[in-house]
Amino acid sequence: MSVHHCIDDKQDTKEARLLLPPFVPRAPVQKIFIDDLTMERRRQWRVPWFLLLMCFVQISLHLIVNDCMQRRLIYKPELWHEYWRFFTYMLLHADHWHLWINICLQCFIGVWLELEQGHWRVGVVYVAGGICGALANAWLQPKLSLLGASAGVYALLCSHVPHLVLNFSQLSHRFIRIAALLILLVSNVAYTAFHFCINHNRDPRISLEAHLGGGAAGVLIGFLVYRRL
Repeated sequence: MSVHHCIDDKQDTKEARLLLPPFVPRAPVQKIFIDDLTMERRRQWRVPWFLLLMCFVQISLHLIVNDCMQRRLIYKPELWHEYWRFFTYMLLHADHWHLWINICLQCFIGVWLELEQGHWRVGVVYVAGGICGALANAWLQPKLSLLGASAGVYALLCSHVPHLVLNFSQLSHRFIRIAALLILLVSNVAYTAFHFCINHNRDPRISLEAHLGGGAAGVLIGFLVYRRL
């Protein structure tokens, strides 16, 4: 009798299970939530190592550089065959004010860009902007020497154009970013125009050619190396 009862119980349980709605596992939903949370934490804790390294090197060189080092690192058109000068001039600055402006600008412009695009992509844009700025200066102002990271800063600023074009729908606070970049660009253009009209581009001498070369390189190189998020 007990065997028949067990068989009947198993059949009843099987029939009852068939009447129940299908069970949908919740594990995939939980996994998606955990993955999103993990990616968000990784993005928050990522460090812009390239920009921090550049700031550290620029500040250190500004503190220890002497006339001999400056002559070896500054860009001079007549010494174009010394190829390291196309990059090393970006590590030098004329004074404390020049240094802090460029450091604040490159950090403000480039930190989130590096967090979203990665270290080497932002590094390529920054260095390429500096090199193209030196080339543009050598072509249009062949007697003007260069120092300062302004061409690289302009490359980072203008590289936001390909970054926004490629990832507009994925970026957070995208309209605030566009407004901030436009305000920064307009204010910089206004200051440059004021300096040219009032001070006749003297003390300091601004290389507009290097700025334009760096900005153009930022747009072009950005479309080549930046990725969709």
